[in-house]
Amino acid sequence: MRVIAVDDEQIILDDFVDMLKEMDEVQEVHGFTNCNKALKFIEENTVDVAFMDINMRGMDGITLAKRAKAVKPSLNIIFLTAYPEYSLDAMKMHASGYLVKPAIEEDVRRELRDLRVPPEVDSGQRIKVRCFGNFEVYIDSCPCPFKYIKTKELFAYLIDRRGAFCSNGEILGALWEDKEITISLENYLRNLVSDLRQVLKEYKLEEVMMKKKGMIRIDPEYVDCDYYRWIHGDPLAINSFAGEYMSQYSWAEATLAGMMSKTMSE
Repeated sequence: MRVIAVDDEQIILDDFVDMLKEMDEVQEVHGFTNCNKALKFIEENTVDVAFMDINMRGMDGITLAKRAKAVKPSLNIIFLTAYPEYSLDAMKMHASGYLVKPAIEEDVRRELRDLRVPPEVDSGQRIKVRCFGNFEVYIDSCPCPFKYIKTKELFAYLIDRRGAFCSNGEILGALWEDKEITISLENYLRNLVSDLRQVLKEYKLEEVMMKKKGMIRIDPEYVDCDYYRWIHGDPLAINSFAGEYMSQYSWAEATLAGMMSKTMSE
């Protein structure tokens, strides 16, 4: 599993990171004394578990955890603190674990064995898409380098449509719902489609997108997607859904409403 540790005391952090490196279940570990750098790393990389000190200068661990969960709802937070009185705040965060300093190896291993959200098993697919929370796209574990921000939204819409062919008119209506459809907007959409095709071509993933006259789709078979796994009843995906779906896109609210309805009826 991929783990980070955040503590503003460098010596304590180094000792804790060294402990984690000795554990077979931990494949990758990074330490941070700066909360903003830790948050940026969480936003841009796959992280299974984050150990966070609660009482830190500047941004405290509770605030950091809230911001981290906003972008990665499935992230397991394990709080570390020398002050047991913070346990109630940690419980309100639905943290995966809570350890009082100094943490000993046996207790750390126990928390890693009993995570709220078990680490994902690598599906082998090169494209990984996260729909829960904000929409994110990774190719070979790195953020996808779209030329236009709107290309990312186009890809999100195609993911949401789950492999169905989408007409240019449908896409224009969804992505620019409040705008009049003009030739200029149609040309912009063509640029977005070209950008998406070019990115996939650069990574030798052309088969992911299929195009015919005036219509495009993506092939779900080539994408590891938490939403798709949720649909198929995957326990990890079900546990990681916290009521947020492609939060930055208003058109995704219809899908979210359907998901919430299904969740409440089960």
